[in-house]
Amino acid sequence: MTIRYLRALSLARSGATEQARSELALATELADGLDLDPRLDEDLRALGARIAKDEAAQAIADRRPKFAAAAAAYESIANRLDRPYACVNAATMWMLAGNAERAIELARRAAVLARSSEDRLGSAADRYWNLATEAEALLVLGDIAASERVLARAGEVNPGDLAARASTRRQIRMLGQECGLDVDGVLASLPQPEVVHYTGHMTRPPGVPARFPAESEAEVALAVERVFDDNRVGFVHGGLACGADIVVAEAALRSGAELHLTLPFSVDEFIETSVAPGGPAWEPRFRRCLEAATSVVIASDSAYGGDDTLHSFASQLAMGAALNRAVRLESDAWQLAVWDGMATSGEAGTSADVSGWRLAGGRTQIIPVHATAPAAPPAPAAPPSRRRVRSILFGDFKGFSRLRDQHVDAFMDVVMVSLARAIEPFDDEIVVRNTWGDGVMLVIETAGGGARCALAMQEALSAIDLGAARLPDDMGLRLAGHVAPVIDVFDPLLRRPHVMGRELTRAARMEPMTPTGEVYVSSAFAGFLALEPGCDVVAEYVGVMTTAKNFESAEVFKLRWRHRGR
Repeated sequence: MTIRYLRALSLARSGATEQARSELALATELADGLDLDPRLDEDLRALGARIAKDEAAQAIADRRPKFAAAAAAYESIANRLDRPYACVNAATMWMLAGNAERAIELARRAAVLARSSEDRLGSAADRYWNLATEAEALLVLGDIAASERVLARAGEVNPGDLAARASTRRQIRMLGQECGLDVDGVLASLPQPEVVHYTGHMTRPPGVPARFPAESEAEVALAVERVFDDNRVGFVHGGLACGADIVVAEAALRSGAELHLTLPFSVDEFIETSVAPGGPAWEPRFRRCLEAATSVVIASDSAYGGDDTLHSFASQLAMGAALNRAVRLESDAWQLAVWDGMATSGEAGTSADVSGWRLAGGRTQIIPVHATAPAAPPAPAAPPSRRRVRSILFGDFKGFSRLRDQHVDAFMDVVMVSLARAIEPFDDEIVVRNTWGDGVMLVIETAGGGARCALAMQEALSAIDLGAARLPDDMGLRLAGHVAPVIDVFDPLLRRPHVMGRELTRAARMEPMTPTGEVYVSSAFAGFLALEPGCDVVAEYVGVMTTAKNFESAEVFKLRWRHRGR
């Protein structure tokens, strides 16, 4: 039964709502009549209400009735088990549904239940959730000062559980946004470590002109140390070139922050192009940071070939990863740039990173350096890169193998025509399209365009009455997305433009793991989406999954529309 509950919880977190409900029904049936641990019993009974809450929070319209349905589900559990967690969730959901009177009554009850059970709790996690429950109840009751005090106690009880703190902060922020409450002080009482993306110039050996002169290293290192001393930084994302990158990475490690590295291509080639030019002292420092890093992402396992597209791609991956980590932590992300202030027109480099971060609405703290060499002059004309960073969508129709000849016309006239109409508004952005029976592939210029097209496809298919078309009623599209450099080619067999590249495989391997009706995307897709200003699609973290044929274990995100009104 416990395993079925955990399966249902995992499915709910992954966005496979209907599968989660089915698994939950089986778990609940098994639990009936058993003498369960009270916490497990409450978690099990509350999972259906949690699914309803998540659906309400993600709804684009008619949110209040959905919050009311979640509130009623939580209240039923609270009345059955008389436990604070279900009770406070019922209170919050009723407040979001617009029924303040019912919310206040339940919040009073939740606060009393939390206080009365405090002495019986053993683990730090249980004490944290109990105090967080009381703080949330006090917020619903309008006692913001008391809520801040209790939440600060919760943070002291279990300071290392960042996921629990993020969950609490998310609930409080939602309550504040929906009900017009000023919750900044409450959130400040449960702080999270900040996330930093760093960027900066490479250096050269002493005496050689550079935008980050070797003679400035000590001064810059001291300024970087002050930044880490003055801020609550827990995670840093960036590269590891000689100069500013390594100076920041070393300071981050000394401060105890997690170091997450993104390199554009293989370590050996990166050392040759981006570490060795600083002089022999830099490679040992590079290797020490590399070994101490919490994670290392190689953006492309293909050769560099002098193509700055890979440097730009790696920088954007690091920036997007920082932004998405901050969202998951309910924390703040900002950029640290060791920069001489000179704007350049290249697609890669410190200036491009600062510009990209600011375009996404981010804040940059600059540590100035005084260049002894000008920005690189325009390079001699070279063949343009054949690599282009684009979004890639791979789809597959579940149930297609059960179709018989008599189903072909209906599949083409109903399903494929609907799909064609859904992608028509994106014709100008689509670079390549292909289909092979149950398979679909689209290559689209941007992450935002790919995300909107993918959701439009799923919406169009969800509106089809498959039974009326005499097609399997469980037929649906699994759709996965990735953003990566691909190479434009002319396919001599198809006699038309196409794309090729190693990264197409990564997108194809994600598709079989995607629940029917959903869009799963890679961390790269999610990162590029986070960098698009004003994008109306968001990528929510699902977890780490092993993709088809054991290709890799990687972070996976689910796409959904951003809220557009209540």
